[in-house]
Amino acid sequence: MKLSTAVLARYTTIPSDLKALRDLLDDVGVEVKRLDTSGSDPIFSLELLANRGDHHCYAGIAREIHGRTGAGLTLPECAALTAGPSPVPLRIESELCLRYTATLLTCTESGCLPDAVLAPLAAAGIHSLTAPVDATNLSNIELGQPTHAFDADKIVGGITVRLSRPDEQAWLLFTDAPKPLAAGTLVIADDEKILAVAGVIGCEDSKTTAETTRLLLESACFDPVTVRKAKRALNINTDAATRFERGSDPCLTLVGAGRVAHLLCAHAGWRVVGTSGDTGAWTDPARTISLKTAQAAAFLGMPLTDEEVAERLSRYGFALTATDAGFSVRVPPGRLWDVEFRADLYEELARSIGYNNTPIILPPVSMGAKATSRELRRERVEEVLLGQGFYEVITDGFYGKEVRERLLLSETHPLWKHINNLGSLERGYSLLKNNALAQAVSGVADNLRVRHTDIKMYEWTRTFHPDTTAENGTCTERSLLWAAVCGLSRATSWAEKSRPADPLFLKGIVADLARELELPLRFGPADPTDPLHGCLHPNRQATILLDGVRVGIFGEVHPAIVEAHRIKRARPCYLEIDADALQQPSRRVGYVEPSVFQPLVRNLAFSLPVRVEAGEVIGALTGAGPDWLTDIAITDRFDYTEDDRALRAITFELTFSNDDNIRSSDEVNTLLSDLVAAVHDGLGTRGVRQRV
Repeated sequence: MKLSTAVLARYTTIPSDLKALRDLLDDVGVEVKRLDTSGSDPIFSLELLANRGDHHCYAGIAREIHGRTGAGLTLPECAALTAGPSPVPLRIESELCLRYTATLLTCTESGCLPDAVLAPLAAAGIHSLTAPVDATNLSNIELGQPTHAFDADKIVGGITVRLSRPDEQAWLLFTDAPKPLAAGTLVIADDEKILAVAGVIGCEDSKTTAETTRLLLESACFDPVTVRKAKRALNINTDAATRFERGSDPCLTLVGAGRVAHLLCAHAGWRVVGTSGDTGAWTDPARTISLKTAQAAAFLGMPLTDEEVAERLSRYGFALTATDAGFSVRVPPGRLWDVEFRADLYEELARSIGYNNTPIILPPVSMGAKATSRELRRERVEEVLLGQGFYEVITDGFYGKEVRERLLLSETHPLWKHINNLGSLERGYSLLKNNALAQAVSGVADNLRVRHTDIKMYEWTRTFHPDTTAENGTCTERSLLWAAVCGLSRATSWAEKSRPADPLFLKGIVADLARELELPLRFGPADPTDPLHGCLHPNRQATILLDGVRVGIFGEVHPAIVEAHRIKRARPCYLEIDADALQQPSRRVGYVEPSVFQPLVRNLAFSLPVRVEAGEVIGALTGAGPDWLTDIAITDRFDYTEDDRALRAITFELTFSNDDNIRSSDEVNTLLSDLVAAVHDGLGTRGVRQRV
């Protein structure tokens, strides 16, 4: 919003020094982005709060200054309109219209509004058109009440506020042809056509022109969410929609119409005919909030008196009634959208006093808080990562659709569905994230673009997954730890050449975590049911298991996704693991006195094709072995070719306990035959054979 200092001075006393005025505006929550002093009238460009629709006008800004300084508040002159029989039949068919008024004005020859009156429009960069259009624009920018002028002679029958019907069209202002409306859009219509999209924009076939002699003035209050949806569906942004979508004051409808009527009658030769139609089911809920001065003083950390509290809040339009427990504070209708709790009143007091005028003190602390077991365990995890050279990063909980597209997902992929953020003003924050891989790869790409090639980063985060059966009816949340690496696993030194940070490096990280946390984390083959399975290289990924349950995944990012992020000559790798799994109790193994009898040790060698993992053989041996098979270790490996097939010969060392010295070599040898048969039965079809 652009604000004229000369116009603002009409409403309240302001500092003559521009720097003092700028500091005052900033301090009351009206951020000044720029000051233009090129003309005779300095113009401030303001950044307004998203939840304060009342700030989008001179009266709202002046009230904020009045609330701080206590200077007088003067509002523009308005004609006193009387509610009574409507000049045209009015009917509201949707509760989304809170209040609707219609006023008829006529003239024989319309004049123009004076330049002094048009000063707020000139400061805002709004060109003067006709007197009726200028007057409605002024009502919005002066009082914060949008109004709209219809040519009364173009209205057929009465006016109905209703929802649009399927396949219905409207010829919106400044367009060449009628445009289809989504069914359920709140519209203003007569008996034949749509006159306007409620709160957003009028239509060509009902607009006023220089030849208009009968004017039907609309002043209304609409549900803010409805206006916001209609504005976005039409991809149209107007000053009226900006005001309505933040919540307007239902009590200002006739006041705003009265401002328009005063301007037209006083300067342009118009006159009001009859009474104003006023309809709508809205009633003031008379919201009250209990407030104690002592609690407000404690919250702000400074002394307050009952008189001061009452005086300061009354400047903002709150009505206070003394009670035995303190005050009962009545919220004015224009603030029902943003004042609901006692803390909101504390904020009003803080703005009136001035944030810079409240004491800056630390809250008293009688004793420190001992770290929780969860916090201590998290520190142990971070010690492992920091020791390997990782840096913690923080990513957003939202991202845009283009981030999802760079993962090359189809609409049937489990990661395609997201929770949409309908309130996002930026399309880059329209999706609530359901995975961390997208941001991890983007982070790698950003670092590579600035020639930072050795990358190690991690984050504790949450992902959100659509689920209508969830307790909140919308989604389930998952806490996880993710890490991404690219480049070298450690800095190269004179003593050795560093190896690349590949999936095996991440496997070592998981092993370190398992050791540090004393958890039996194991590794399993790639799991096609994992949502990230298709996002990682099909032959360079593995799952992380805890007690046989998948709790994580790691591997090299799929080359197609790497290319989609414009990453060249780099192979980033990714790891994620459920945070809850890392919080599982440690499986500490106490000291066990070794037996005086030596265990029995045997070796088995198998030939494995390159697509079979040694861990699968160990799993088969463990599953078929007895409880006294206490350990299986890999002691040797070499690669060779046979019949044009690439094979690996891997030797497994099996350790059998013999605590009671009752097991014979023949018994163990017989068991070995059974174990070999179990491996052949389970993996023989995949080319695994015992090597003798």
